[in-house]
Amino acid sequence: MNELYTRVSSTTKRALYQFMKDHEISLLNYHFDYFFQFCIQENNIQVLSHHFSNHKIEGLTVVDGLGTSFSYERDNPKVKQNFTLCHELGHFILKHDGSYFTESIDNQENLVEREADIFSAVVLMPDIVLLSKIYYSCDTFHQVQNSLEVSKQALFYRLSDFLREYYSDNEGEATQAIESYIEGKNSFIFHLFHDIREQIIEEFNQFKPSLINQVKQKVRKVGFTTSLEYPDLLNQDNWKAIKASSINIKTWLVYNKGKSIAYVWDKEKFSDEEARNKAELQLLLM
Repeated sequence: MNELYTRVSSTTKRALYQFMKDHEISLLNYHFDYFFQFCIQENNIQVLSHHFSNHKIEGLTVVDGLGTSFSYERDNPKVKQNFTLCHELGHFILKHDGSYFTESIDNQENLVEREADIFSAVVLMPDIVLLSKIYYSCDTFHQVQNSLEVSKQALFYRLSDFLREYYSDNEGEATQAIESYIEGKNSFIFHLFHDIREQIIEEFNQFKPSLINQVKQKVRKVGFTTSLEYPDLLNQDNWKAIKASSINIKTWLVYNKGKSIAYVWDKEKFSDEEARNKAELQLLLM
């Protein structure tokens, strides 16, 4: 398999699968926008639209003193806009060196643009999601295409690259299976997925929910959580990393009659006293 594809695909899945585990993303209801919105909010990335009459520039990434911004051609079909947005995110997540990236028909063979294309395809159509929809849910090609909001061409090439990674010695068989799948005959591609399903699942299950990320997201949503929900909060070795994840997060511990609760709160939503009172109430109810 192409070394470039394998390397970028692996890097992409490390970031994406960790996110999916931390946020308990449903495999059958997956959509790229969950990950995309999380990334742009976490990194204060601005997303804009642009328009050029010749449609020559599909997407732009600009990094300057004001931060990072992505833009996409507003007149493109939604499926193309989706690919472009993930492509531009790829430049950021893959840490490409530069302050200006242009996605256009003139630079498709550029190395960083090819890497961003691979990143986009994997985020839009992750391995584990393709397995879930095609093998376990028995979705048709059209159903997968519509639910993931990708073009027919994008899904075809994604399946080709995906199966080629596992069946590098028999690319013709993989291509035939995809073509049959498009025509509504899924038995051939079902057989291919059956033989590799354990490898795909094992790769996904290597990732475990991160305590820091889970606590951070919980506090972001409701402003408060305790060790009753996340027992590892009682280990104060975790506090430093949790507090370092956001300037608004604070942690502490309360005791009563041999029992204790560690709690974490958003100082902009609750005062120290309010947070302590909430923790003490939960402690009394134990």
